[in-house]
Amino acid sequence: MKTPPTPSTVQPPKLIQTLVAGFNLVANNIVLILLPVILDLTLWLGPKIKITNIMADYFKNLQQMMTQLGNADLQAQSKTFLDTYSTVLNNFNLGVAVRTFPVGVPSLLSRELAATSPLKVMAFEVPSEGTAILIIAALTLVGFFLGTIYFNAISRYTLQPVEKFEIKQLFSQYGQSLVMFLVLAVVLMIIILPGFSLISIFVMLSPTLGQFLIIMAMVVLLWLVVPLIFSPHGIFVLHQRSFQSILLSIRMVRFFLPGTGMFVLTAILISEGMNLLWELPDPSSWLTLVGIAGHAFIVTAMLAASFIYYREGLHWMQENIQRMNTTMGNQEIGGPFGTTKQ
Repeated sequence: MKTPPTPSTVQPPKLIQTLVAGFNLVANNIVLILLPVILDLTLWLGPKIKITNIMADYFKNLQQMMTQLGNADLQAQSKTFLDTYSTVLNNFNLGVAVRTFPVGVPSLLSRELAATSPLKVMAFEVPSEGTAILIIAALTLVGFFLGTIYFNAISRYTLQPVEKFEIKQLFSQYGQSLVMFLVLAVVLMIIILPGFSLISIFVMLSPTLGQFLIIMAMVVLLWLVVPLIFSPHGIFVLHQRSFQSILLSIRMVRFFLPGTGMFVLTAILISEGMNLLWELPDPSSWLTLVGIAGHAFIVTAMLAASFIYYREGLHWMQENIQRMNTTMGNQEIGGPFGTTKQ
């Protein structure tokens, strides 16, 4: 006779319980917020890296080109555009390149362009484009390394007892994080560049149709990105290679955790909603310290919750696969009349 299905002993991850677990984990291990705090303090009170002089020539040439066109409306628009970007450039700090994706240390100050701080800080002007590229490359490598340390720590603390730290494993995760960044960057460029080039043509032909296509493109892009949300997690939880981790993330979200979209949306709403509060103090005020600490706690809790959600989702997925394999095995073993052959 047929073997009855084994009752499930593992439940899919719960949204509220997972978020609460993430907050509790960080509250009990407050050292986890150390890297985000240090990064923001460095961007806030540390020396600034400027590229104002490098970009000044580009904007000057653009302004001359707009002036030669002779269209009064176009000249007015170009002046507003140039004034805005001049302000942005004057406040821009090339040091924000240390904030990397998808593996990186979150930062509140990398989102802001304010150049002020309570202390008088030094500013260094980058002398050439080549030097700027080298600085960006160096900061990116440093950012990924710091992000690897940060993700590694959170992943280990979401396992009880806490997983032992291994330096060899850390450098392996660092290398896979860099490979993942390159893979995702190439894939997104292949998808985005042709799509938005096509949309730009429709925008010129019909602005209304163009706006509709832009909205549809954003929806499609979101649909493509959500399954990739756990791409870094496989590297740090299962010690997988980057490509394997990406495929596992897609499989898990598409087939076993369709509620991941709600988890991601909730985490983003909490994080971004709280950022409105953390960004209230003026950067020239020491009250910004409160915002830095609050932001570090919230985003670390959200990331910890994502690792907890991922671990529980893995257990849920593995049990479902085993149950499906058992069911298929029973069907193959059963005879034509549902009897089991011995």
